[in-house]
Amino acid sequence: MLNYVINSLHTQLRFTNTMSSLKYIFLVDDDTDDQELFIEALSGVENVSLFGAANTCTEALKTLKSCSLLPDFIFLDYNMPAMNGIECLCEIIKNPRTKNIPVVMLSSAFEQEELAHKRGAKGFIKKTSDIPGLKTVLNQIINSGVTINYI
Repeated sequence: MLNYVINSLHTQLRFTNTMSSLKYIFLVDDDTDDQELFIEALSGVENVSLFGAANTCTEALKTLKSCSLLPDFIFLDYNMPAMNGIECLCEIIKNPRTKNIPVVMLSSAFEQEELAHKRGAKGFIKKTSDIPGLKTVLNQIINSGVTINYI
């Protein structure tokens, strides 16, 4: 059901962009529980819309390559199967079309923050089940003009 809603929303957003202050968020995470927590926290942030969600890095890169509207931010899980988040980040940065999209890495371990920063991530969020706390962090990153903010 969640994938249907996201795919439907993604299709609608490809053809309409009526509010210039609206920021589109793309989530890349293989854990559906983490996706649901993130989306719930994101729903409490003003001026955002979910661009879409991908379950794998390959799916994310394919979506970014084929869509006409690009997201304003990508939130990318560090630990992903097959291609990991760092490899995906490098592919996003290598692509001239997507290299300027800020990528914020998500992980359950802060030890991964330094490598993420060195590879070009603009932010790092430690995964949490604290929805109000995550909402606050997302609001800071998305609506406060924070582009490099390690939380």
